[in-house]
Amino acid sequence: MILKNKCACNCTAFKEYHKHSQALDRVVEYVQCESCGLITAPESMKYDLSSIYNADYFRNVDYGWERRAKILLMYIKYINILIPLKKMRICDFGAGNGYLSKLLINNGFNVLAYEPFIQNDTYLEKSYYCDTPFDADVLLMVEVFEHFTNAFEDIRKILTDFHNPKLIIFTTNLTDNVTEPIDDWLYLDPDSGHFTLWSKKSLTLLGEMNGYKLISLDNTFLHIFCKASDMKMCNNLKILSIPAKFAMKIRGFVKGLFG
Repeated sequence: MILKNKCACNCTAFKEYHKHSQALDRVVEYVQCESCGLITAPESMKYDLSSIYNADYFRNVDYGWERRAKILLMYIKYINILIPLKKMRICDFGAGNGYLSKLLINNGFNVLAYEPFIQNDTYLEKSYYCDTPFDADVLLMVEVFEHFTNAFEDIRKILTDFHNPKLIIFTTNLTDNVTEPIDDWLYLDPDSGHFTLWSKKSLTLLGEMNGYKLISLDNTFLHIFCKASDMKMCNNLKILSIPAKFAMKIRGFVKGLFG
């Protein structure tokens, strides 16, 4: 146990882990809060991450994007049963190659892709991309939360820039569910650009600090922030439960990709 700067939950007790990054050519120090379970890499704000997010990233590192997008399409269709997502303006934040945005648009959703670093080869026409924030009802953030280097401040700014959307639909694996030693966890990987790993407790705190309620539909991978002031929408989301067959597909994907 070591002492570091105080966590957002006010705890000052941390465990320390070290992971070698080939892309960064350095050992990355991670610390995990002993109270809320949040894992951060305190020095990551100083790193030059261009060596990670290069042309090979989607081919060799984030290789699960296509299957993940298809699962998210099922998930969003399911939410649309109780929440009229097709009537809302959706921002696919960090849309990358646009594959998920394209699937959603083809299924009748109103989506713009926010991606400041548009790739040459995309599945989405450039007219559907934007590189500046806009007024969105829904932020869709797929495998984004773990990439922040100053997460609480970065996410607060994003929510402000996008005019505090009604919903944030996002995916990230939780530290609560790790069965092996945490420093062997495949998700704890600097070469994947993962510098903030969340627990349910830390996500709940993040939501509360910004005026949102956390709803985790399967307690594993799929999560929603709903504006706490919109009790009707929060209650509608709380009564959703992922069908068993669907949940098995999600957990199978998560286990296969991240261990």
